[in-house]
Amino acid sequence: MSFLDLTVLLGGLAIFLHGLGLAREGLQVVAGERLRTLLFALTRNRVVGLVSGAVVTTIVQSSTAVTVMLVGFAASSLMTLPQAMAVVLGADIGTTVTVQLIAFRLTPYALLLVALGFALRFFTRKRRVRYAGEAVMGIGLLFFGLKLMSDATLPLRGSPLFATVLAHLATTPFAGLAAGAAATLLMQGSAPTIGLLIALATSGSMSMAAAAPLVLGANIGTTLTPIVAAAGQAPAGKRVAFAHALFKLLGVAGFLPFIGAFTRLAERTAPDVPRQIANAHSIFNLCTALVFLPFVGVGARLVSRLYPDGGGRERFGPRYLDPRAIESPALAFGNAQREFLRMADIVADMVKDCLRCFEEGGVDLAAEIEARDDQVDILNREIRFYLARLGQEAMTREQADRQMELISLASDVENAGDLVNRNILALARKKAAHGLAFSREGWADIREFHGKVSENLDLALVAFSSADEEIARKVLRHRQKLMDIEAELKEKHIARLNQGLRESLETSSVHLDLLAYLRTVNLHMGNLAEAVVRRRERDQDRRE
Repeated sequence: MSFLDLTVLLGGLAIFLHGLGLAREGLQVVAGERLRTLLFALTRNRVVGLVSGAVVTTIVQSSTAVTVMLVGFAASSLMTLPQAMAVVLGADIGTTVTVQLIAFRLTPYALLLVALGFALRFFTRKRRVRYAGEAVMGIGLLFFGLKLMSDATLPLRGSPLFATVLAHLATTPFAGLAAGAAATLLMQGSAPTIGLLIALATSGSMSMAAAAPLVLGANIGTTLTPIVAAAGQAPAGKRVAFAHALFKLLGVAGFLPFIGAFTRLAERTAPDVPRQIANAHSIFNLCTALVFLPFVGVGARLVSRLYPDGGGRERFGPRYLDPRAIESPALAFGNAQREFLRMADIVADMVKDCLRCFEEGGVDLAAEIEARDDQVDILNREIRFYLARLGQEAMTREQADRQMELISLASDVENAGDLVNRNILALARKKAAHGLAFSREGWADIREFHGKVSENLDLALVAFSSADEEIARKVLRHRQKLMDIEAELKEKHIARLNQGLRESLETSSVHLDLLAYLRTVNLHMGNLAEAVVRRRERDQDRRE
């Protein structure tokens, strides 16, 4: 192979990888929220997990990327280990779809696809159509890169040295395993490795016997990136990465003694070597999935013993903000919303517990509420940073609106937490320091108002998490009603002042300020329901 041929080979590989990336990005944007819906459907049962994992991987175009996401999901308690293991098996099937696509003889139409994709990308206004064009253009570039690699490897067909190497790979499977794993680790995915094998086979330079151990090695190579990604994760995340590696290694160990039969089976599936290589990849992953799927429960228990939970107190931080989902806005928004709801739940508990500080005067409870407020501050900061990392170009208009909405609502929820920590707790300390006591009627009014605010806060969380417009409008009606109730309670308090009730005189400022702070908490948290109503109205306007 000359220097020029090597240059063409490397350039073709670069175009192939760029095309694969364009197709991945375009498909993710076109899939949009459906991708998030699929991921959240994974918890139903292992069969649904298998199918969903295959579909999501077909869209994301990388089983390694999906497995790395699952590492983060499991570490965040988003799904259990058996569920994640079923999805991993499905993801391995999904990656075979990409390889089957590569094996089609579409190279004569590669530049036509590039031209068509370019026209859709740059001469249409609809965002989804433009990104569909990007996906088509990526597929065209993928096949054009494949053609360049195939042309560049033509001289290898007559090379005695290369023939010797292929014979060595065919007779020494472990060398092929190592080479396939190394190439896959280098290119961060099995699809590029097998794409290169298909290019060699298209030029007549690769036999099925030599390709078989390389295909098995490529499947081992896909396990290395998730293992590296899981290094800093919680034990649950490490278990997913280890389970993925265990599936692949056991699968390869099962196939390796019968590699001759495996090669002959693949050769019988198609007359041409490129398709045989793609089919070999599919046969391995389908067989592995079907064999191991019934035993994911047993596998989960085994992996849990190998990676037990560590002792010690875990440092507080976000659970769901997986940085590996940033490339897919639909997944990232799902993560951000789950973290936001976690943050809102903490504030809801702060609101519900704050009144006990007036009854008990407990220093420990106040310190606990202050610690929760610190947690809210951490989550608010991390959510904002996470959402800020999403590129505007990769988002639809709906997603851009959602980005601003979540950032704004996170600030509202943090403000509600600050009101409890800085203002309401300060009133409790003032009351305790001066030995004050509310009148029986005044305290009953405060307790009743606090209960209504807490109830409306819970409804707001339900409305936001379920995107239920009916419940959201109910929250907004209650929010207005609570403002009217607060005004009535102030009038009742003033009436007690006019009667000269001693407790009311002593606690007047605390009483009125507490009502006002609870009202403001209600206003902030009611914005969650308002966001649901606005989102529905925007969707309706876009449909019209």
